[in-house]
Order: sequence, then structure tokens, then C-alpha cells
Amino acid sequence: MTNAPLIWSPPESGTPLLKAFLEKTAQFHNGLDDLHRWSVESPDQFWSQVWDFSHVIGEKGTRAVVPSTLPASGFFPDATLSLAKNLLTKMSGVTAIEELKSTRSYSREELMQYVGNLVALFTKHGIYEGDRIVSILPVGIEVLTFALAGFESGAVIASASPEFGDAAIISRFSQLQPKVLIATTSYTWQGKDFDKNELIQAVVTALPSIELLILVGDTDDKQSYKVSTVKWLEIEESTKPLAFKHRPFDFPAYVLFTSGTTGAPKGLIHKSGGVLLKHHVEQGLHCDIRPGDRVMFYTTTGWMMWNWEISVLASGASLVLFDGSPSHPDVLALFRVAQKEKLTHLGVSARLLDVIKESNLTPASLGSFPDLRSIMVTGSPLSVSTAEWIAKEMGGNVLIAPFSGGTDLVGCFVGPNPLRPMYAGQMQGPILGNDIDVWSDEGKSCAPGVMGELVCKEPFPTVPLGIWGDKNGERFKATYFDTWPGIWRHGDLASWTEEGGVIIHGRSDATLNVGGVRIGTGEIYSALDDFPGVSACLAFTQPWQADERIVLLAVRNNDGTNDTELVNSIKAKIRLKCSPRHVPSQIYFVSDLPRTFNGKLSEIAVSDLAHGREVRNLGSLANPEVLTEISRLLGN
Repeated sequence: MTNAPLIWSPPESGTPLLKAFLEKTAQFHNGLDDLHRWSVESPDQFWSQVWDFSHVIGEKGTRAVVPSTLPASGFFPDATLSLAKNLLTKMSGVTAIEELKSTRSYSREELMQYVGNLVALFTKHGIYEGDRIVSILPVGIEVLTFALAGFESGAVIASASPEFGDAAIISRFSQLQPKVLIATTSYTWQGKDFDKNELIQAVVTALPSIELLILVGDTDDKQSYKVSTVKWLEIEESTKPLAFKHRPFDFPAYVLFTSGTTGAPKGLIHKSGGVLLKHHVEQGLHCDIRPGDRVMFYTTTGWMMWNWEISVLASGASLVLFDGSPSHPDVLALFRVAQKEKLTHLGVSARLLDVIKESNLTPASLGSFPDLRSIMVTGSPLSVSTAEWIAKEMGGNVLIAPFSGGTDLVGCFVGPNPLRPMYAGQMQGPILGNDIDVWSDEGKSCAPGVMGELVCKEPFPTVPLGIWGDKNGERFKATYFDTWPGIWRHGDLASWTEEGGVIIHGRSDATLNVGGVRIGTGEIYSALDDFPGVSACLAFTQPWQADERIVLLAVRNNDGTNDTELVNSIKAKIRLKCSPRHVPSQIYFVSDLPRTFNGKLSEIAVSDLAHGREVRNLGSLANPEVLTEISRLLGN
């Protein structure tokens, strides 16, 4: 019997794609409870069935899997396909929304014409297979067109969001030596326009490999970039049809950068066929995205969810793109879009839901959401109270679907299941085709409720080809396979639940170790979940008397409680919910906490401060200025 709050049950009516897949593959397994076992023990059968069920366009070949040990990963070695064709010929339509400005819809034919125009421009400027092309654009039709044109041309793409600083962008793109840069001259955020001409100039100057610059937005004719420059609106129309050249399954599609904890950002090279197949599993089977649906996942182009969102086109659903702040004019902005655009699937960060819950505004106040079937959630763990709250706001009729994975696999290890009940505070289970487990320090499977390392024991299609510039693969191996050879150590602390679900407790590289006792920061955060005096908190350790002590940073609510009372209440709550060992030795109240551009807490940055180290990957922080306040509190 479970104590976890049940917040959603599969409706008796309805035809989820997973149910159809279950029936189609019935000869290989013994039903829903046996499906995941089959998917990881017989990967050749499973991935071959996924190819067929998803109607992948291409030559499949005779082999679905080449037996291998991680980090090697061999899938469909004889297959050829065009990623661009699978996306463009299956798509339903695209709607692009600019913050408080405009909404426009695009047909398949219009988008294919835009892609053709850009491909012709690439050809004119000598862009060939394997060349790198990069973008500094907000989410919109321009960056989507650019990505699809890259897939069609065989170029390797990488993207950055325009709110990134020049140092963060240059540290990423300089590794690739790109030939093409497309960039916006301005972007809008919370009703304000931000000029990016200086940023463009800095990037072009720092990257002498750039031969073609494409400018989106208003331009100053007096501005000189000393490279061939074309304005987006002046790209010539092409009459040449798209070739949709078939390339090998493992042909590189894009490079995604992850900041990690050491060195320059790592550029992970992802495969065309791998992302197509893996996203079919995640989006079709797990998220139940079907032809005719309308899907929007709020993201920036600097987050892997942008690349994940592109793949929605291959499902036959309509893709809705949103450029702007999710909290302007207020925190319900995305839910208004969901209503107006009749979304069936809305994707948001867990942090946004926390912010809405803490405000005096509620999605339910907007009225009903008759078309919405799922709210997809990622970016950080979704707390029990927030999951219960948003499920109640949606009347219990919408699947609250948190999932977790990473840039490393441009996808998920754990996530939703439309055929199983959903319990607050956890994810419903492992993604099909991913042989995950939770391991102790000794490399043994942990029992339910016991926290350990999230691992993946067998290859999967989106194991990266490697890290850009890591010629002998040593950096790649050191990042994921140093702890247990042949086993992917993801860097997340996790635990199984009695219901068969998974809880992510936070990053293992931010684990607190005090007096030899290992404590996950997520345990402390869970204890303060829905605590009335605190809106956000961050835990770390600080050197103290030849050991380490736990320090907690907290952003307080204006509830009138004095600091001493609030500190005592926080400590009492943590002691009650966790243990005396979890109680912070010191609590500081701060105005804000450092977060990445994806909204994730940067525990590593604060830990660096506390230990007197140089803060790593400062350019990945959206609000680095808060570190000054924190440093002062720590006595640095």
C-alpha cells in the first residue's frame, strides 16, 4: 500500500499510442508490466518495432542493434535516412508567437520553401556536409528554419540563446570553427527590447572562421562586420526542390553544450537517427503526442528542450513556438497561450509552476482547458505539493508528466506513462529502451526508498558520438564512465519508489558530505517544500573546523516573521522531516539564488565560492550578480 498522493489515473476511454504499441508488439512480451523488460533485454526487436510503428522514412537495413558495451553504441548500422524529410514531410503546421507582438501560422509548404531558400544560400556560399553552422536566435520560425536547413545540407548545427553573454557564446562556438552565423539584432523580454549588435560584433570578431553572417531583425546599414552579410528578409527565393539526401543513421545532426563542472563547456555530438528514434519513443509512446495534437514546450534555444521540441514535427502534431518571458504580463502567460491555441500538450519548467503556486494567480481562474491532456515538466524535480496543486488546478483530468534526462542524451531516462497512475513527487518510471537503475557506491541495486546514483547499464540510440575535440574519447569516458566501466553514471541522485516510479533528488556532484555522512540536497529542499516562510533555498557545505558544515541560503517570503523565528522554524522542519544531521549549521537570507539560463539552481557556483575556488562556468548563469551578495555573507 502506498502513501504517495494519487493525482491522476488513466481514463477508461482514449487510445494512447502506447496502448496501440503494446498491442502491436504483444508477441514479444507479457503485457504492460513486462514491456520495459523486453525493451532493454531485446533491444534489436524493440527498436526495430519502434522504427516500424513510428513510420520512419528511410532504409532500415537488416540490423537494428550491433551488440556493444558502453560507451560504444551501435544502432541500425545499415540504415540511411533524411532527418529533414522525416520532420518536414510529416509535420502538420507551425504557429510562432512573439511576446505581446504577433502570432502567425505556417503551413508545411511555406516552411519547406523557407528551408529551400536557406539551403540555396548555403550552397551559394560553399557550405557543405560536415561544416558547422551556428545561431544566436530566440525561439521562432527563423531558428527552426535554420535547423532544418542544416539537417538538409548535412551541416552540423549548434544554437545559443540571445540572452547569453558574448564570453559564454564564444567559449562554445569557438570550439566548432563555424562557417555560418545567423543572429538576431534584438530580442524582447518582459516587454523590453534588447539590442544585440554589440554581441554580434564581438562574436564575429572572435570567430574568424565565419564566412557568412545572416541578420534577423532591424539592421544598421552603417554597421560593418567584415564578412559576407545577408539580411533574413532579403534571402532570395529558390525554385529548387529539397533533395532530402539520405545519410547514415549516425550522421551528426547537432552539437549541444553542457557546462559541467570543469573546463570549457562540453560539446556533445548527437546523431540524426538516434534523436529521431529516441524522441519518437519519448514523445509518442510516453507523452502520447499524436497526429493532430498541438504541442508547445516553453524553452530557449540554449536549452536541450529546443532540440527535443523540433522533433515534434515528426509526430504529425502542430508545433507552437513561443518567444518571450513566461511571466509577462504575469505568471499565467503560458496558460493563456494554452487556452487560446487549444494546446493538447504544454511543457514548462518545475520552477515556473513553483512561482505560479507562490503567486496569488491560479490557472483555474482562467477557466477550463478542454483540449489539454498533459502538462510536461522538466528542468528540476517537481515537488509533491506543486504536483498536487497543479493537478487540482486542472481538475484531475490532465496528466502531470515530469521527466528527467539531460543534454547528454538529448532526452530522458525517466518520465511519464499514459497507461499508469501518476503519484505526486515522483516520475512514473523508466523510459522504454533505457536500462536504468539506482546504484549504491558499491555498484549494487538500491531498494525502493534508498538513494543512490542513477545509472544506465546498456547502450541507447542517443549515446553521443563523443565530445567535440575529444579525439581519443578520454574526456567523454572520464565524464560518464570513470566510476563503473561500461556503465553510464548520469550524475543524478535518485531512488526507486514502491509504486515503481523514480524520484530525482538532485545532482550527485552537489552531494553534501559532513562527517562522512552523505546527504542529498534534494532531501533538504523536499523538507521545506511548501514551507510558508521560504520561497526558494539552496544548500551547500563550507569548510569548518577541519570538517564541513551545512549552510542554507533561503529567499524568504514577506510573511512578517522575524529572522530568528524563521531560522528556528526552518531547522525544526528539517530535523522533523529529515534528521538532525540534515539541519544546517548556518542559514542566510538572500534576495535571490544563482540559476542557469534553464532555471536550474547552480549549487556548484555557490560551493565554489564557499571553498574559495574560482567559480566555474560563470557564463552559464542567468544572474551572476547574486554571487556578490552571497560571497559577502560567506565572508569572502
